[in-house]
Amino acid sequence: MSLRETYEKKMQAQLHQVKTEIDELREKADQAETNLELEYYTLIEELHLKLDTASQKFQLLKQASEENWDEFKSEFETVWNSLRELIKSITAP
Repeated sequence: MSLRETYEKKMQAQLHQVKTEIDELREKADQAETNLELEYYTLIEELHLKLDTASQKFQLLKQASEENWDEFKSEFETVWNSLRELIKSITAP
C-alpha cells in the first residue's frame, strides 16, 4: 500500500470517527432538549394547578358575603401573587 493510500484510509477512518462523535453529541443535545421540554411541561402543569386554585378562590370571593369578603380577598390575593411570581420566574430572561 502506498503512502497516499495509507493516508486516505487513515483520514477516512478519522472522518468516520468525527461523524460518530457528532452523532453522539446530537443525541446528547436531543436528550437535553427533551429534559428541558419535560421541565417546561412540569412548570406548565404547576401553572395550571395554581390557576385552577386561583379560579376557585376567585369564585369563592365572588360568592362571599360582605362580612367574609376581606378574608376571601386575602386568600385569593395570596394564591394570585404566587401564580404571578411563578409566571414571572418562568418568563424571566
